[in-house]
Amino acid sequence: MPVKHPAVKNMRRHLLKFLAAGALSGIGLAGLVRQALAAGSGPQRKQGIYRLEGEATFNGKTLKVGDVLSLPLSVITGPKTTLIFVLGADAYLVRANSHLILTANDDKTPSRATAIKLLAGKLLSVFEKGERSLTTTTAVAGIRGTGIYLESEPGQSYLCLCYGTAQIGPIATPHLRETIKTTHHESPRIVYPDRMEAAKVINHSDDELILLESLTGRLPPFYTQWGYGDGILNDLAKKRY
Repeated sequence: MPVKHPAVKNMRRHLLKFLAAGALSGIGLAGLVRQALAAGSGPQRKQGIYRLEGEATFNGKTLKVGDVLSLPLSVITGPKTTLIFVLGADAYLVRANSHLILTANDDKTPSRATAIKLLAGKLLSVFEKGERSLTTTTAVAGIRGTGIYLESEPGQSYLCLCYGTAQIGPIATPHLRETIKTTHHESPRIVYPDRMEAAKVINHSDDELILLESLTGRLPPFYTQWGYGDGILNDLAKKRY
């Protein structure tokens, strides 16, 4: 039997402890984390649609939880929708009123989206190692495996590199792009067509990142760096930025 990493054991122990105590009640993640851990003693690799509350179409079709997805993929979500799905070793949380397009440019890994376009709405995603290009209405981000949160609106975008390294900047003004390296949400940006501004962390949480990474069989790097593996999960409802 393979030996589990100590952080994985700690994650399961602390999550189950506080799930039992109701620490996640009311924020919609308790059942999700329980499902993610139920199949074994640590994060489990999933595929396909993991959660769908509300309405969404996939290449124009209506699908259900458990259905497996393939590329190219166009996802459109309706009002009050929450969607979580896994493609290959990447996981996506798509919020309401979003339009996401995923395509692959690598025949060797047909399930890996290499071009991610968020035409509207909000997306939190985690990626295995490998080059990706993410675009919104105004911004572009080149990454090599990381966790990132995007909001795409007419005339401006919000980007938070949750951890990892990325080159981020306006699509229309490439000379303004900068390389950002973070470990825990240090450098959010609002990106306009002609400039970038520092921003605050909004609308996404460490809890969600832990969940997404668990669905791909991984743990986020901040899990041990920021003490989650040492028992700080006693207040999961609090965002730790």
